[in-house]
Amino acid sequence: MPYRELVFTVSADIAEALGDALIESGALSISVEDASAGGYDENPLYGEPGLSPEVQAWDSSSLTALFEFDTPIKPVLEELRNAGFKFDTPLEKKLEDQDWVRLTQSQFEPLHIGRRLWIIPSWHDKPNDPEAICLAVDPGLAFGTGSHPTTSLCLQWLEIELDQRQSQNPSLLDYGCGSGILAIAARKLGCNPVAGIDIDPQAIESAQANSIQNQVDIGFYLPGTIEENARFDIVVANILANPLQVLAPALIKRIKPNGKLVLSGILNRQANDVIETYRPWVTLSVWKEQDSWVCLHGTLNQSAAISTPNQRPRTIFLGAFLVCFFGLMIVSSLWRAPILHALSPRMDEPPNPVQQIAFSGINQLQTRICKIMPCRQNRIEDFTAWRLVLVNLGMESQNQASAQNKTEFESILEVQIQNRLLVPIAWPNLELSLTDTDDKLIAQIQLKPQEWVPKAWQASHPAFLLEGAPGQALIDAAIPLQLPNHAAGYRLRISYPPKI
Repeated sequence: MPYRELVFTVSADIAEALGDALIESGALSISVEDASAGGYDENPLYGEPGLSPEVQAWDSSSLTALFEFDTPIKPVLEELRNAGFKFDTPLEKKLEDQDWVRLTQSQFEPLHIGRRLWIIPSWHDKPNDPEAICLAVDPGLAFGTGSHPTTSLCLQWLEIELDQRQSQNPSLLDYGCGSGILAIAARKLGCNPVAGIDIDPQAIESAQANSIQNQVDIGFYLPGTIEENARFDIVVANILANPLQVLAPALIKRIKPNGKLVLSGILNRQANDVIETYRPWVTLSVWKEQDSWVCLHGTLNQSAAISTPNQRPRTIFLGAFLVCFFGLMIVSSLWRAPILHALSPRMDEPPNPVQQIAFSGINQLQTRICKIMPCRQNRIEDFTAWRLVLVNLGMESQNQASAQNKTEFESILEVQIQNRLLVPIAWPNLELSLTDTDDKLIAQIQLKPQEWVPKAWQASHPAFLLEGAPGQALIDAAIPLQLPNHAAGYRLRISYPPKI
């Protein structure tokens, strides 16, 4: 049975709503693509965890709706226009019925990576090569078929590294395993044991199915379900730059002393930021680049290795000593908050076992004291505790304002900001500096917490100023602003009002 396909060219602000309306009108599926794809004005949309664009569409979007062939299209278009949608007459195509399974399979051919590795979909024959190491991986719900440069780089690194080790059988952890392709390749190349971690239960299910299909023994786990003290000779993480930076302490604690770390999913322009994040533990360098993606690798610094069991008694003794020492001082509310603030671990710095034990003990003591007697909520002002994850100031309406001879234009300041400590910190001010085309300062906008902290947060936390921002809180704020029409650049910094 054939199908009818309607292709609309619309602006980003109506693409999503129009797609929803088409589904309600009987469309079988909806897809949205960049109408300028392949042209000089192509506008890529990039998103990472925590950095996903709010509008999942392009300035000029090509929206395709699939209908059954006998669906009356004219009433559907009239209904949409009556609902307030404005669009040109869509392009109409007849889509013949096909063997969609066979058509999909035809897009995935055997993929040769490195010297011996082959990724073979289950419907293809294996290559006639006695040295070939074949990975049977079918496209599915989880990321990772080997065709993307980030996965290919990791596979190439594994083959070369494990060939050099020859008879050794190093252990390996694939963090963010997706389909499990890297873990499966490592196991077939000689790693043992091999484990994989992913936050998506569907990825775990897919990886387990692929490991069974490849007849390899691999354990796949959700975070928190793998043994807490498990360490590996090699840790591989093929994710994206932003989560790789956030996950640095979690990855480091999984590496054995002198173990290897391999990171991928990083664009070449992001490499230096990732390298700097890991510098306290690992001296990373670019191993290879492919299509603007890079693979970083390095060896865990001996001085940064996590405490071994032999060090644990000494660590516990020192931690207990600090707990007792500071426990005497914590009775005073004057010292309680500063001590906890000083001892609080930072999520992007090397974990210090002594500091963690002392902080945990004093924090528990603090909780018990506050149940017995009132505790003052003096939140520490520390701008170094804050990390700006994302800052974006939209300039889209500037040209329209200029055309209308307006001196100002409306904009949205998007900010994602995180408290890096485990303790509450006083909410800061945001200071936005605007510059002209010569980078000269033309205006400064001070935003107090009441002005930038999301209203939903304020509503659910009526005493938010007194309570402070919770430890490790990640706040997404969108602040509407009126900006001078000649603004060309901006800088955002965190500040606290001067003490009088």
